[in-house]
Amino acid sequence: MYYSPHKLLRRTVHSYYTVPAVLFLFLVTCVCSPLSAQNNNGGNNNGNNNQNNQNQNAGGITIDAAGVISSPFRVAKNSKQLNGRRLEALAAETLSTDLNQKSEFRKISLVKLEQACRELKEKNQPIPPEVQYLAGLWRIDYLFVDQENNDLIIAGPAEGFAANTQNRMVGVESGRPPLRLDDLAVAFKSQERGLITGCSFDAKRENLARMNEYIRRTNGASSTTTAVTRFKTMAKILGMQDVSVTGVPAGSNYARVLVEADYMLKRISIGLEPSGIREIKSHLATLRGGGNSTQRWWFTPLYDAFTTTADRDAFTFSGQRLQMMSQEEFVNQAGQRSDAAQTRLSTTKYAQQFTKHFAKLADQHPTFAELQSITDLTVLAALIKKERLEQQIGWDHRFFSSEMDYLVPEGNIPKQVPTAMNYKKASRLMICLVGGGVTVNARAVVNRTEFLTSRDNTLDQKKTAAFERRGEKAARWWWD
Repeated sequence: MYYSPHKLLRRTVHSYYTVPAVLFLFLVTCVCSPLSAQNNNGGNNNGNNNQNNQNQNAGGITIDAAGVISSPFRVAKNSKQLNGRRLEALAAETLSTDLNQKSEFRKISLVKLEQACRELKEKNQPIPPEVQYLAGLWRIDYLFVDQENNDLIIAGPAEGFAANTQNRMVGVESGRPPLRLDDLAVAFKSQERGLITGCSFDAKRENLARMNEYIRRTNGASSTTTAVTRFKTMAKILGMQDVSVTGVPAGSNYARVLVEADYMLKRISIGLEPSGIREIKSHLATLRGGGNSTQRWWFTPLYDAFTTTADRDAFTFSGQRLQMMSQEEFVNQAGQRSDAAQTRLSTTKYAQQFTKHFAKLADQHPTFAELQSITDLTVLAALIKKERLEQQIGWDHRFFSSEMDYLVPEGNIPKQVPTAMNYKKASRLMICLVGGGVTVNARAVVNRTEFLTSRDNTLDQKKTAAFERRGEKAARWWWD
């Protein structure tokens, strides 16, 4: 059994090699197109360092002190009933009774939230969980402008929350992570500067050159066993890939979510991590022989039209928030990438399948639910800026923008990730996959998404309900 990759040697990253009965995928490069990076703030969080472990030790990846990302760690899975009872018990111990309640329409005053944070800092107090996790709100469905009280109010579903067995904070009933204060502050800061947020993993150019040289030296017919050994060697040659984060502080939870979602996308695509969704198989499982190309996948925002009132003082968020895009590429010996003239049908279909069932995936994987959350917060910040809502109520959210050291705990900065590979038996095929990426261009979302004026009074009724505060709730920053 033999193969010969002569005609493919002119490419730096080879995607398809003719070989009997083995299919390979290499995780080579994550491609995205963010603009400029925001400098990581170097200060320490005096009152909130207890949240740092959320950055490197929670969820699906670990980031060590050197910035090296490890594969998702495994934990013993309890039954849904046992895990639910455990979360309920933890939430009951740590949260007030009213906070630990499920609500389909929990409201948060952004102005009063900022004021509460300012008061905590003035008293040199740490940020409590109810503030850090925005009163258990896990999705933004509405944004209201309260002109009378000079306030901006967000609203959506909420519930009690507690840390799961992976040390990730999740809702007691839904299992979805609540929105986070530090992500909100990062989102405001990024949109204040009009930045695109994202991440990428990039193979070192010298390693790409070494891999080319290795392919040139081993360019000869071989058995399948030898072919397997050669491709494993190529993975070792590619070695550690550089991780870059743009638009946000590299040590923030926001950055960790970008990197983790990117990494999990890659692992699911090449079959190293199960999706947990019957409709989403690995790309590896769907591939057949034929053709030569490299492939990349990346996440971008996906929103339905924003519904607004005639006075544009209320807005509805809808849609699944994210979609997966695909593109085939060619890479030359100098490591330069260019888009292929066409993207094969299997690549396009896989991206469409991933997008179609992404909502189910986010329900199963908190990683992707958190990516939805930071996208919501970033689009929120961009919408507020586009509509000049701060100016309408006389609010400059200066504390959110200037007190990043206090509001945003800094964890380990992701710097490197090892090359991963996978293969399967197939008909005369080896494939190299260039996969992954996250690009959140929130400004483009609010500029390009359609705004529809509500034709009935439903949104006005929601706005009126949002402004109703009775008793002690009138002075509180959140209420049901």
